[in-house]
Amino acid sequence: MKKLGAVVLAILVLGGLGYYIALLQMSDVDESLYSIDLDKVRTLSSSIEGPLPTRVNTEAPVGIEFPGAAVITGWSWAPHQLPIYAYQVVYADGHVMIDAAMSKDQAAIGGGAAFFDDDSYARLMSALSSANQIVFTHEHYDHVGGAVAHPDAIALLDRVRLTDLQLAYPEKWGDVHYPDGALEDYEPLSYDGMMALAPGIVLIEAAGHTPGSQIVYVRRNDGQEYFFIGDVAWNYAGIDQVRTRPNLVSYGFLGEDRARTHAQVAELKQLEAANPEIAIIVGHDAPRTASQIAAGVLGDQFE
Repeated sequence: MKKLGAVVLAILVLGGLGYYIALLQMSDVDESLYSIDLDKVRTLSSSIEGPLPTRVNTEAPVGIEFPGAAVITGWSWAPHQLPIYAYQVVYADGHVMIDAAMSKDQAAIGGGAAFFDDDSYARLMSALSSANQIVFTHEHYDHVGGAVAHPDAIALLDRVRLTDLQLAYPEKWGDVHYPDGALEDYEPLSYDGMMALAPGIVLIEAAGHTPGSQIVYVRRNDGQEYFFIGDVAWNYAGIDQVRTRPNLVSYGFLGEDRARTHAQVAELKQLEAANPEIAIIVGHDAPRTASQIAAGVLGDQFE
């Protein structure tokens, strides 16, 4: 956060043109860069035999704060809170965790936590301990950190499902890493395009925000469908307005493929328009998550 603020301040001094390029410029969407074959995803979700999940829970034990202008191109400079959510996909005989948030110490890497809930974090640790599988939307420390900080992190590795691309770029993890040698014999997931993870769960390649980014599709036993999009967008408005993070954040701070993330938000916008029953779950959007909890799409506490 301190680094981001320093870079933002330096750019602003350069004047109006620099400000426009850094924080306001948007290019046309190249829709050829990304697409999701929903029919194929739905077919794959039934390819592993077994009962489908019955519910999905979420909590955000920690949150950080960015200026809105860093969250979506064209937003104001008003402070914008980004809760760090993790998700629990519950089956009759266990659960799968999607993302693992981060610890209070890990939050300090980015400038500190805007809030931290000790009880919620304890429930997260318990949910990770008892998970059948743990999968991540991408390899940034605010999504993998809780698994690394877990008291039994090494023992959990037999249920952690990192992909080859999530491990290929250790710099994307920031300063959060497993101990030296812990992953020496680890066998990551490797797939082309998409793969079934469990009954009703499909991983969909979505490189852009990071090389190992993926969208996690979930289908409940009552037919409710979800797209857990991680950080394709930090706020649902990015999808609704088909806008990405500004150039300064996307290129200068995150080093992401902005053209591809732009194509991804456009694809999600089109998919939702054609399939409004699908719940798009954004990893850092408090108002949208609250509305999805109120609607019964998400439960508000880990079990």
